Amino acid sequence: MDIKYVHVHGTGRNALLLTVIDIYSRKVLIHMLRNSIKKGDVLVMLSLMLMEYRAEGMTLRNDNGSQFIAGAVRQYLKDKRILQEFSHVATPEDNAYIEALHSNLQREVMDRFEFDSIYHAQMIIDRYYKWYNEKRRHGSLSGKTPETVWNKYFNPFP
Repeated sequence: MDIKYVHVHGTGRNALLLTVIDIYSRKVLIHMLRNSIKKGDVLVMLSLMLMEYRAEGMTLRNDNGSQFIAGAVRQYLKDKRILQEFSHVATPEDNAYIEALHSNLQREVMDRFEFDSIYHAQMIIDRYYKWYNEKRRHGSLSGKTPETVWNKYFNPFP
């Protein structure tokens, strides 16, 4: 889980993109784009994620942002039996998978588009993440898509 700044040209401001990925399959599980992200936003997003994906055995790695170290977020994860790991300060390599995803997003989307509004940015990012999960083949996944790897691992039987 990590946050990336997204410049919205139409407003002249940055919005914040919070993304959660599964590091085994590289699948983007959920994301949220807001003008600001506080602990309540993190809690809502995690609740929505856990409605779709099971938490059993999950470890959530994030940096030490105030949204992630908030007592309410830590307690929520503890109550759901999700282990929370924190990366070391100023070490993006501790969270390399999501940093790589955000680097791809920067190169393949943000460097190519000027967003008129946060809604425009959300639409483009939604489309990119859908393509990323379902169509983009990854060398690190033996040429498979994240969705294919996810389905093979979590839904092995038809």
